[in-house]
Amino acid sequence: MMKKITLLILIFLFSIGYSQVTNQGKPYSWKLNNLEQVMPVKMPSFDLKALKDEDKANEHRKDIPWRFGYEFIVDHNLANSGKWHTLPNGDRIWRIRFKSRGAKTLNFLFSDYYMPEGGKVYLYNNSRTDLLGAYDARQNNETRVLGTWLVQGDDVWIEYFEPAAKAGQGKLEIFKVIHGYRTAEDMQKSPDDDLNASGNCNYDVDCFVSGIENLKEINKKAVGLMITDNSGFCTGALINNTGNNGTPYFLTADHCYSNPAEWAFRFNWISPNPVCAGNANSITNAPNFYQTVSGAQLRARRAQSDFCLVQITANLPSSWNLVWAGWNRSTTAATSTFGIHHPAGDIMKVSRDLNPPTTATFDGVLSWRVADWDLGVTEGGSSGSPLFDQNGRIVGQLYGGLSACNGLNDNNSPDYYGRFDVSWNAGTTAASRLRDWLDPTNTNAITVDHYPTQQLLALDAKAQIVNLNLAACANTFSPVLKIINRGVQPLTSAQISYSLNGGTPAIFNWSGNLTSGNAADITLPSLTGASGANILNATIASPNGATDLNPADNTVSTTFNINVYPVANVTLNLVTDSFGNETSWTLKNESGTTLYSGGNYGNFQTINQTFVLNTAGCYTFTINDSESDGICCDFGDGSYTLSTGSNIIYQGGAFGSTESVAFRLDNAMSVDDNMLKASVKVYPNPSSGVFSITGMQSSVSYSLYNVLGQQVQSGKLETGSSTINISQSANGVYILKLTDSATGGQASFKLVKE
Repeated sequence: MMKKITLLILIFLFSIGYSQVTNQGKPYSWKLNNLEQVMPVKMPSFDLKALKDEDKANEHRKDIPWRFGYEFIVDHNLANSGKWHTLPNGDRIWRIRFKSRGAKTLNFLFSDYYMPEGGKVYLYNNSRTDLLGAYDARQNNETRVLGTWLVQGDDVWIEYFEPAAKAGQGKLEIFKVIHGYRTAEDMQKSPDDDLNASGNCNYDVDCFVSGIENLKEINKKAVGLMITDNSGFCTGALINNTGNNGTPYFLTADHCYSNPAEWAFRFNWISPNPVCAGNANSITNAPNFYQTVSGAQLRARRAQSDFCLVQITANLPSSWNLVWAGWNRSTTAATSTFGIHHPAGDIMKVSRDLNPPTTATFDGVLSWRVADWDLGVTEGGSSGSPLFDQNGRIVGQLYGGLSACNGLNDNNSPDYYGRFDVSWNAGTTAASRLRDWLDPTNTNAITVDHYPTQQLLALDAKAQIVNLNLAACANTFSPVLKIINRGVQPLTSAQISYSLNGGTPAIFNWSGNLTSGNAADITLPSLTGASGANILNATIASPNGATDLNPADNTVSTTFNINVYPVANVTLNLVTDSFGNETSWTLKNESGTTLYSGGNYGNFQTINQTFVLNTAGCYTFTINDSESDGICCDFGDGSYTLSTGSNIIYQGGAFGSTESVAFRLDNAMSVDDNMLKASVKVYPNPSSGVFSITGMQSSVSYSLYNVLGQQVQSGKLETGSSTINISQSANGVYILKLTDSATGGQASFKLVKE
C-alpha cells in the first residue's frame, strides 16, 4: 500500500464555498433574530464498516457509480415537520434541520417538489459556511422529483420561503437524506483507505499537457460531475448538436443510469491552484462559487455501447462559460486520445494516450480500447467521462477498465470506452441512438466541432507554479514556474515578478520561443521562507513587450508552511478512537534510528508522551492504523497533536493506514523570533472576520496579506491583547506577519476567514 507523507511544509489551498444553482443571495432567516428554535431530525446510526467492506470489494470496478453515501428513507414535508415563521408582511419561512453524526456531506431527494413563483428553497450547514440555492420555480418539472447537490457537514438546514400571495401553493416532500461518508478530500488523505480514491498518479486538468493544451482548455468547460441514484458519482459532458443551439444535452454512461430527474450536476470543478509537480495530488478545496444544477430528462440510452444521453432541464447560465463538446462518429480510430474526468468525485483530471485506440468488446460492450495511458489514469467516478480524439471531439464515454494508480505511476493497464460511432445509429428508435438528437435536421455530418466557438487571443501568457522544490525540514527553496503560451502569436519574451510574504517583488526576465499551446519551465533564484505560514506570489507580464490580453491568468500564488523550532522537548498528545489497539507510532531521527515508539492502546485512551530531543536535525513522526481507517472520524473522534512549548507543530487524526510528519529543530533559530511565535495566540481561527491576538510582551506591528501577496491591512497591536477585524474582506486565507517593535523578532500566522 502507498504511504502518505504529510511534511510540515504544506501547500494550503482553501476557500469557503457557496454552492448555488443561481446567485440569489442568502436565506431570509439569516437576516432575522429570535426565530423559534428548531430541533434537528437525527438520523440513526448504520453499519459503516459493512459499506466500506463493499467499497473495498469494488476497488477496481468502473462499471458502477462511485458510491459516497448511505441513504435514509424519510417522510418530512411542509405539513408534518419543521417550523413555520410568519413575517410582518404575511410572507412565511419554513425551516427543518437534519443531523447525521459524522457525515462529511448531506444531500437530499425531494419526491414532491413544486415552487410557486417567488418561492425559494435554500440548503446550508449549521455553521453557514456552505450554502446551496436558491431552488425556485425554474426547477419545477413533470415528475415533481428533484435531487440536490452536497452540503458540507453533518448538520444541515432546509429553508423554504413562501410569498404571502402564494400561501399554501408550494410542495416540498423530503424522501431521502444521504449521509456522505467519504469524499475526494478523504481519499487524498488516505489513498489506501477507501479504495477507488483519486490516486496520486492522476493529473490536474489545469496542469500543462503538451500537444493538447489548447484542446484541453476548451473541453474542460464541457465536463461535469454528476450525482446518480442520490449516492454515487459519475462523469459526463455537455455535447453539441448540428444545430449549434446550446441544447443542454449531457452524455454519460448507461451503467450510470437511474432516474435522471433525481440527478444533480456540477461544472467547472477545477483546482484554482493545481499541484503539477510529478503527479502528486493537489488539495481539493472547492472554488468559492459552485456551478450546480439539478434534474434532467432521458433522451436515449443503450447498453451495447454503454451510452446515456439526457437533457438537463434547467437553463445553464452564460456566466458559467460552458462549452458543448464536439463529436466524431467516424469508424476510423483516432491517432491519439485524451480524457477529462472526475475520479472518486475529485476535482477535474486529465489523461492522455499518444497511441491510437483499438476496437474491442469488453464485457459485451463495443468499445475503444486505450491500451496504456501515457499520462494519468481513470478510476471509479470517472465512469461516463468523454474520450476525445486528436482534434478534441468526443469518440466515446468510459465504460470500464483496469487502469489505476500504483504510487505515483499508473499500472499500465487498459481502459474501455463505449464507441460513439456505434451509439450513433445502432439502435432502432430515437430512444436507443444518438443521431435523432444530435443531428435533428439530418445533415448526416460525420464530425461537429464544439459550441460556442472559442477564440484564442493574440497575446496570452499564463503562469503556473509547478514545484516549490521545498525539501523536508528545509526553509530555503528554488520554486519552478511554468510559462504557457495560450495566445496565437509566438511568445518570445516576458517579465516575471515574484515575492514572498508581501516583500518587494524581484524581477526575472525570460526570453525564448514558445508557439501556441507550448510551455517552458524556469527555476527562480533561491528564496528563504519564514517559520510559519508563507505566501509565494508570481505574476507574468509584458508578453513580447506588449499588453497581455487576458490578465486573469497572469498571477498565481500558493500558501505553505515552514516549521522550524529551536532544540527543545516535543510533546505528543494522542487520543485513540474506538479501536485503540489498531494504533501505533514511531519517532525517528534523520538517520532513521527509532528514538521513541508506542502502541497497543485501549479504546478512547489519552496518551501524553514527551520526547527529549537535545540534537538539532530533522525528525519524523509516523502514526499507523492497522485497519487503514485512521483514528478519526468514522469510529470515534481520535486525534493527535505534536507541540513544542506553546507551538503546535501538527494536529491530525483523519488518515488511512499511515501518516508521517517531518519537523526540524535548529540551534540557529532566532530566539526573538521563537519567543514571539511562542507567546502570541490567534483565536478563533477560522473566524467570521474578528480575530483576537493575545500574548504580546511589547507593542507589535502587523501586516496582513491575501493569497495574492497583496497587503490588505496594517497597523500596531498594543501590549497584551488586541483584535484584527476583516469582516468586510472576502472569505479565504490570509497571512498575518508580526514584528516585535522591541526585539525585532518576527512571526507569521495563517488566518482563515469564513
